[in-house]
Amino acid sequence: MQKFWGLLFGGTMAGALLLFIVSPFVGWWLPKNVATFGAGIDNLFYVILAITGFFFILTEAILVYNMFRFAAKPGRKASYTHGNHTLEIVWTLVPGVILLVLAIVQIKVWAEVKFQKSMPQPNDPTTQQMEVLARQWEWRVRYPNRERMASWENNENLARDFGQNPHVDDLHITNEIHVWTGVRVLVHLKTQDVIHSFFLPNLRLKQDALPGKTIPVWFAVTESNVEPQIDPKTHERRWFESGYDPATGKTTDASKIWELACAEFCGTRHSMMRGKLYVHKDKADFLEWLKQAEAEQDRHHPQAPVQVAGR
Repeated sequence: MQKFWGLLFGGTMAGALLLFIVSPFVGWWLPKNVATFGAGIDNLFYVILAITGFFFILTEAILVYNMFRFAAKPGRKASYTHGNHTLEIVWTLVPGVILLVLAIVQIKVWAEVKFQKSMPQPNDPTTQQMEVLARQWEWRVRYPNRERMASWENNENLARDFGQNPHVDDLHITNEIHVWTGVRVLVHLKTQDVIHSFFLPNLRLKQDALPGKTIPVWFAVTESNVEPQIDPKTHERRWFESGYDPATGKTTDASKIWELACAEFCGTRHSMMRGKLYVHKDKADFLEWLKQAEAEQDRHHPQAPVQVAGR
C-alpha cells in the first residue's frame, strides 16, 4: 500500500508533463505575438520555463523515486542523517547564480519596454498618442482628431500638449484601441477609481494603472488585423477584424482577434472589462476610420464615448 502513493504521485506528474507537451498543439499556449519587442519577452519566458521546468521535473522525479524505493516496511527502522553541508551549499549557490544571470540577461528587454528613454516621445510628430482611462468596468480611450494630428507635424508643443490636456474636439471611444501597422504608439494610462491592469496579450504588454498617476506605455505592432467591409446590418462601410465574418457573426480565425483585458481584479464585474485591439494596415486606413468615428461622435453628444468598430 505504501508504494501506491509513489505510483499515484508519479502518474499525476507524468500526466501533467504530457499535458504540457501537447498544449502548444491544441491551442493551450501563448497567443500570437505581433509586437516589435514581443520576441525578446518570449525568449526570456522560454529560457525561464526551461530552467524551472528542468529542476521541477528533476526534484519531482527524485521525490517519486524515494516514495517508491524507500516505502515503509514492517520491521525496518529508518536511519537518521544530519544532512550534507556541501550539498546544501551547492543547491543554494546554483539557484543564486541562475537568478543573477537571468537578472543580467533581462536588462535589455526590460529597458526597451519600460525605460522612458526607449519610448516614443510626446513631442515627436511621428508618434501616435492616445489616452486610456480605466474605470469600473470599461476602457475609455481618447484620440486626437485628424486636424490636431496634422498640426503636430509643424508644432511639437501641440503634440506634447495632447497628453497633458484634454480638448473639446477629441474623439472618445470605449473598449477599442485603434492604431496602424508600424507606428510607435504612446499611451497615457490613467485610472478613474481603483487599480486596473492594462493587458494586451498579443503585444506581451501589461501595465498597472494606479490612482493619481499618468503612466506612459508604448508599443508598435508588426501586422494588421482589420479590414473595411460592408456591415450587413447597416449597409455602411465599417472596420472588422480579419478573423471575423460580419455576415454570420462568427469568428473565422481566432489568431486575428486581439484582446484588451484588465489583468487586475477590480470589482464584481472585473471579467467583463474587455476590449479589442484594432490594427489598420496603414495611416491612411486609420485616418479613414477616424473620419467615420468623428462623424459618429458628432451624431451623438460631442464628448459621449461611442463604439464605432463593426462589433
